[in-house]
Amino acid sequence: MHYERLHCLYAAIRSLYFSYDGSIFVNSAIQASGNMNSHNNWKDNLAPAQHSVLGKRIQHHSREPSRDRSNPTNKRPRHLALSSINQDQICDECARIPWDKIDEWITHKGQIAWQGKLIVNVTKRYRNGRTSKTCPICRLLHCSWIKPYVDSLHPSKWNTRKEGYFGDRLHIFRHLRHNPHVNDFQTSRNELRKHNAAYHIAVVPFGREWRDHFEEHIASHGMVIVVPKDRPQSEIFNPQQVSKKFDPNVVLPWLEVCKDHKILCNPKPARVKGMKVINCLSGTIQYHNGSENYVALSYVWGPAPSKAPKRELTGNETPKGEIQTSTVVKEDHAVTAPENKSLSRLPRPLPLTIEDAMQVTKALGYHYLWVDAYCIDQDSTTEKQEQVGRMKEIYAGSQATIFALGPNSNYGLPGVSSRPRVWQRQSVTLGKYKLISSMSDPHISINDSTWSTRGWTFQEAMFSTRRLFFTDDQVYFECNAMNSPEALKSNMKLFHIQSGQRVKACYRAGVFVSGNSNKFSHLDVKQNEANHRKVDTLRRCQYHIQEYTKRELTNKDDILNAFIGVACFYARTTAKIASLAGIPIPFPFVKSGDVKRVHLDHLSYALAWMHHTHKFSEAKLKNPQNLPGSLRAQLPWTPSTNPHPQRRSDFPSWSWAGWFGELEPREDLPYYWTSHLSSVRIGFPGDIPRDYGWLTDFPHYRHLIIQKLLTANELYFDAYVLNPQKLRFWERDLSMPSKRIPSKAMLVNLSRGPCSWEKLHQRLLDGDLECVVIGMHGKPRDDVFKRIEAADGKAPKALKGRISQLEQREPDAIVCLIVLTVKGTSYRRGLLKIPAKGLGSDGGEGVVQALAVGPKRRFALR
Repeated sequence: MHYERLHCLYAAIRSLYFSYDGSIFVNSAIQASGNMNSHNNWKDNLAPAQHSVLGKRIQHHSREPSRDRSNPTNKRPRHLALSSINQDQICDECARIPWDKIDEWITHKGQIAWQGKLIVNVTKRYRNGRTSKTCPICRLLHCSWIKPYVDSLHPSKWNTRKEGYFGDRLHIFRHLRHNPHVNDFQTSRNELRKHNAAYHIAVVPFGREWRDHFEEHIASHGMVIVVPKDRPQSEIFNPQQVSKKFDPNVVLPWLEVCKDHKILCNPKPARVKGMKVINCLSGTIQYHNGSENYVALSYVWGPAPSKAPKRELTGNETPKGEIQTSTVVKEDHAVTAPENKSLSRLPRPLPLTIEDAMQVTKALGYHYLWVDAYCIDQDSTTEKQEQVGRMKEIYAGSQATIFALGPNSNYGLPGVSSRPRVWQRQSVTLGKYKLISSMSDPHISINDSTWSTRGWTFQEAMFSTRRLFFTDDQVYFECNAMNSPEALKSNMKLFHIQSGQRVKACYRAGVFVSGNSNKFSHLDVKQNEANHRKVDTLRRCQYHIQEYTKRELTNKDDILNAFIGVACFYARTTAKIASLAGIPIPFPFVKSGDVKRVHLDHLSYALAWMHHTHKFSEAKLKNPQNLPGSLRAQLPWTPSTNPHPQRRSDFPSWSWAGWFGELEPREDLPYYWTSHLSSVRIGFPGDIPRDYGWLTDFPHYRHLIIQKLLTANELYFDAYVLNPQKLRFWERDLSMPSKRIPSKAMLVNLSRGPCSWEKLHQRLLDGDLECVVIGMHGKPRDDVFKRIEAADGKAPKALKGRISQLEQREPDAIVCLIVLTVKGTSYRRGLLKIPAKGLGSDGGEGVVQALAVGPKRRFALR
């Protein structure tokens, strides 16, 4: 009752200051005691105190005018700041905002926190869609995110959201706070303040819990930045109006800056046997001579064509089955065509994306373009196998790669020719200032595109050094050292480190570059021998695999063909990661002691991958068509609408490549593991099984070995099988002792099989499924850990960076594969982690033996 009285008193006091629609007016008692003439000149009055949800009083220096009772429309007058623009374009509500106070807003000397500074209270019109269709300010301030946010709040956190709630607020934010292109930590804010970054404004709700929702809105719609009309205010960021057509003069300065990145962005033309390029001047296809600069194209083919693209012959091509004897094969397998004769002419008409890419190539000052559909003979199986295996070199060697994000090859590049940009007026002038939108974050456009769902495009982006993305409204540039959108021009010299080789950590990393303050930081770690950098490399590899498993392929059998470039890249880093049918197995960080034993520990670690969505997932899955589970299981896998894992039958079940389904991110590391497998052999199609220790015999993994490892299809090993009757699958419910509940300590990740604890437990008891122990997860083995620290040679960096301060985030556990065995061959169905404290010096061998059915058994896992 006491709380209700206080709430009623609070509402009564607030009603003295606010009208029913959220407009500020002054109490009649105040009017009677004051000078009416001076009061009507609202700019000379101080604003009334406002109240936050927490009850704190907030004083601000701008206020709305009192209502003119003599005015029959009961509306406040327009402000002088609008006299310089077309009055008919600005709606009445926007006109009543005190825009002539902008000077005061941006010269405020007090502290402005992340939630900004209150300018004026506004109504709910900017969130409810009741804005003017012609008013440019309404379009800039539109904030549809507020209503669902407010509706989602619990009444206890928002007791004024009903009748007493008086509307939203217009806030100003200092130095581009919440800019998605800059990491939000103190050094970043200091950098923005140092270089006088601009202010921006936004409509926000009452309260302080809206930050995440607000930043999502900024990323998807952009910031409304306040800049002087005649001169740039900021030394570091300046928004600019994006033109309706593609302008190469926007891109050329980015390429010039990137040419100074000698370490990270120094592409050298690929020297690939039989490589062809399109001559954009003549419209013909010719051999690449190994030294000419070229541009590559990454795009979505679209629905599979009934026939491969046909090319007009010129008479200079080599007949099928014959070897071109006029070429010179160098040691690195490069091919030179001495006379650069045209092999064929491009067919007409070309898909619009290809036509536009040729125009962009010429506009950037290059003559040659590489497009897979035309530069690889689609009728030649041999050529496709050879060229696909070298696509890493082809994309890495291009001077720039054009990324077309459309759903098919006829979509085109927006703004280049017939495909228009989704263009809009981004700015409005208010006196001597301009409000201009920074537009949506290109990262969102890339991640939401059809292009980002395709498996083949993943390695094309990963290995390109200079990436030029054509979104529907602007172009976005990203190299291995910096990135920049067209709509928000940035001074890259100020953002670069002293050597000029990359941007500072305060600047956000790109979509396809793990660097700066991103996870697994450090941009160029592949040749770094320090062990904490090898950890970075392993984590980045796992991250790339996780991202790759989110994508789809038109031909499901291409799952490893489209991954071979990634496998080659990580096999040649200092971490020396072998991709055994796709699963990443790092070489022991320290090449001393029992290397083969430690490498076996890493195999058990690699086998313990899990699916992000699985049979025991609690999260509700998207089901737009409300289909029953049995029917959805028969539909093709998709990452959003049908994400439950499905088998890819032609690949081994013990690898992620044998499944459709996104992987779960990993936090554990291989030196936390002790393997309980023995006598491990690897099976390959058409070849005898090889002893697993064979992998440690190679000082480096060559291309043929990398390809062979990807074809592995069976694992043979001896392992313990746990007795399900000795496992604690159930525990008592403390509230109801007679009721049993599933054990919270056990972690089950089942990709295929029963979806309830009762059925899983029963199938284990019946012997249909078995728990095969692959290893133990716990604290790092002392002998391995000490050798890692000693070998690093950079103890302070290791302590600060990746090794000594890594905490054990998962409890000690016995890790098992749940397998189904049919006629002597076993198939992976999921993973089970069983907590086990006090594993002892034997790595838990005694604990496992106590829980096992008997001695080790021989398994053939396929």
